Amino acid sequence: MSSFDYDPGDTPSIGARSHRIREELQRDELPKGTGRLNPNALASHARISAQDRQRLLRDLSGTGSLRRSIKIDQAPTTIKQFLRGEIDLDTELARRFAKAPLLTTIARSPQDARPAGRATAMLISQDSGAMLTFDIYSDQDISEATFTLNHMLALRFHLSNLSSYDKRRWLDLMRRDAGVAFLWTSRRWEDDYFIFVLRPHYVRLYAFSPQRFEASVRITHPVSRQLINWLDMRWFQADYSHP
Repeated sequence: MSSFDYDPGDTPSIGARSHRIREELQRDELPKGTGRLNPNALASHARISAQDRQRLLRDLSGTGSLRRSIKIDQAPTTIKQFLRGEIDLDTELARRFAKAPLLTTIARSPQDARPAGRATAMLISQDSGAMLTFDIYSDQDISEATFTLNHMLALRFHLSNLSSYDKRRWLDLMRRDAGVAFLWTSRRWEDDYFIFVLRPHYVRLYAFSPQRFEASVRITHPVSRQLINWLDMRWFQADYSHP
């Protein structure tokens, strides 16, 4: 059983328990789907959040791929508040995108490590109304994510020249059971970037652009694992090409 009282990945409850949950969410001024943590889960959540915050501060101080000083005071407000310990990043972002669509299936091409100038993974909601497409252009060292709603509107986020360090660090963090993971270039928030939040029943993906547009989806854990393994294979294609 999950240590969460309620989570959007669960099947909605009915009857008296459903009514109690609605009252608790309204009392706490949380949008439906954010849930409440019990004391044990809250302590674990706080510990993981503190670890993620310290890891991010170390990275921004010059660890890994950074070749120049990053000025934290120029970061987006939400990231600055998180780094200062003023907000819980998971809760803050969940308030903005409480009803993000849930993506439940994935299709990849190619599925193996065959060389390809462009490799694509498509994540689709059960009603096909929402879709997230990852495109990897290996010859240009470009990764893109396109959020499509009702086959009419699309937002595309572009990551170029991702370092091997940032790719591997993100993949390792995404294979945890819980936490927050950032995927971004050495320019951090000055380019498009992603924030992934691992929760018990699904993964939340948030995409941000300095051009002032944002997007979010939820992804089931089975689909997320397939996506992570596929990205690992496509990003580090040379490692998979030789037995």
